[in-house]
Amino acid sequence: MIDLGLARIGRLIQHTPQTWKAIHVAGTNGKGSICAYISAMLNAKGISCARFTSPHLVDRWDCIAVNGKPVSESLFRKAEDDVKLRDVAENIGATEFELLTATAFEIFNHMKVEYGVVEVGLGGKLDATNVLKQKAVTVISKIGLDHQSFLGNTIEEIALQKAGIMREGVPCVVDGSNQQSVLEVIEQHARETRAPLHFPNTTAVAEELASPGVNFEPHQIQNLATAHLAFRLACPEHDEPPASLLPAIKQLKWPGRLQKLNLENITGRQQEVLLDGAHNTQSAEALAGFVQKHLRSQGHPITWVLAATQGKDMDGILGLLLQPGDRVIAVKFEPVDGMPWVKAADPNELLNLAIQHGVDRSAAYSAGENVKDALLKASEMAGEKPVVIAGSLYLVTSLATLTMTTPNHLVIVCGHGIYLGGPQNGHDESEWLIEPYKKGETTTFIAHIKAGCDILNTDPRSVLVFSGGPTRHETSLSEAKSYSNLAAQNNFLESNHLNNRVFLEERALDSYFNILFSLILYWRHHPLSHWPELITIVSHEFKRTRLVQGHCNAIGFPLERVNYIGINPPSLKTEDENSNQLTLGAWESDPHGASSELASKRRSRNPWGIFQKLFLDKTEEKKAGMEGQVRVLEDGSETLLLDIDGHRPWALAVALQPKN
Repeated sequence: MIDLGLARIGRLIQHTPQTWKAIHVAGTNGKGSICAYISAMLNAKGISCARFTSPHLVDRWDCIAVNGKPVSESLFRKAEDDVKLRDVAENIGATEFELLTATAFEIFNHMKVEYGVVEVGLGGKLDATNVLKQKAVTVISKIGLDHQSFLGNTIEEIALQKAGIMREGVPCVVDGSNQQSVLEVIEQHARETRAPLHFPNTTAVAEELASPGVNFEPHQIQNLATAHLAFRLACPEHDEPPASLLPAIKQLKWPGRLQKLNLENITGRQQEVLLDGAHNTQSAEALAGFVQKHLRSQGHPITWVLAATQGKDMDGILGLLLQPGDRVIAVKFEPVDGMPWVKAADPNELLNLAIQHGVDRSAAYSAGENVKDALLKASEMAGEKPVVIAGSLYLVTSLATLTMTTPNHLVIVCGHGIYLGGPQNGHDESEWLIEPYKKGETTTFIAHIKAGCDILNTDPRSVLVFSGGPTRHETSLSEAKSYSNLAAQNNFLESNHLNNRVFLEERALDSYFNILFSLILYWRHHPLSHWPELITIVSHEFKRTRLVQGHCNAIGFPLERVNYIGINPPSLKTEDENSNQLTLGAWESDPHGASSELASKRRSRNPWGIFQKLFLDKTEEKKAGMEGQVRVLEDGSETLLLDIDGHRPWALAVALQPKN
């Protein structure tokens, strides 16, 4: 629900002290980037600051950052709960955005920051953020036609709403590239409000930043100049040239603005795609200029992946972006958490408009609500030619959700015993089946399990594998299943993780196969049949050498992509390490465990005759890229051949990282 006005938000935050100075940013285009630039400048000077921008990228708490880092979910939810309780107790009836704004201000106060950089949600005069009290400076970026149903039908009416953030005596920085009628409205309101106006010298900033290897687009320079002037006015004691802040600016990553992205993990496409949330005619004009300069220069057509919010001027946007010969894939973005009023446009309507703008009907494709299908189709249609994703910041959100939750991190917890269950949830050693020499270690096994679960709870792209077969004749329960049972009974995992991000590797009979079988299991269940980019192994510290320098090195997994969490029993003494694996031992001369000595040890741990081949069949082996790399032993079990060429498929996994 969008219901503009300041009465509800005023009541909602009346007990929240505003001890920080505010930098308030309004506008149609560039305001998010300006907020990011100002925050980076404050951080570079060691000034504590928080930032509130919208919409969020993936999770609602993404929109609040303190000193350059998004706030934790726990801090966000605590502040949000307090605000919601206040809303109910006082019968305020606040909107979703008002609740979010009040939550941000609660966090700003709690973190005791010196400055708060706040982006207007919608308009300015009646936006919830305009309840700010201690404004140090206000900023008005480029203004265009947007949200006419709320802000007015002309650009001048919209400009007046944006100018409503001005305060008497508070300097206001204005993007001087706005059209003349907009500037006149702003200047008139400034006179009425008695707010001093300041206009950035874009030419001077461009000249100061000009240096080899530094390339900013014209609109980026405009935003940078605006941000730098606002920073100087807010912090006059740090009145330094923008070039001195360039390192902080260059490190800034602002998703969805001329962002280059590698989607090889999703589509198999090796060439980067361009991602830009252009959602109105002004931002589309900037994107079209960039595409013309950098992507169309070789005469290549563009393959577009487009989405839009209902009510946007997509006719005007597509008129700027599309040219004959282009291809268009239209898709709906996912529902936006906490913003139920945002509705995606019908992809077929977008395609009809695209055809009116010269796109051939055979080059237009609707992916419905499937963003992944849209990306796959775009890669297929484009080949090696350019792909651009645009039309909505909410499409950026959907894409970020897809890329950030696509697994890339395998966490392996190696089994060392079998938890049978019991009232103590594993904290009594009598509830375990273990070898005599492991007496006193069950608390360490629990620590291993919890360490793996902690990673899964904090890394959304991780997959947790409990590894270990049914190694005891007393029960067919596997080490892996028993570990999973213990994790569930002790509430180590968030409930939604148990079904889709925790896997049981129930065949391994030694540490080499803890890793190799887990690696193959990860690949088998990966939605894109991809190998992990990163492995974390959780086991005893005294096994580090064997598992990393021994096993990972033997199977050819790059050691720089291996993390190891080693937790030893507290009572372990070096002289008593009868299972000590500080050295490779038999594995040094037999790195793949193919000898009769190691194979016989596995057979002795396999009372239930568990399947010991690496792959289900030759077809799967070939699909995995492992044809010709598997060795069959005399007893029918399998291990790896020596890797002569160094081309294990998991060594070639490519990181899915946004690039500037």
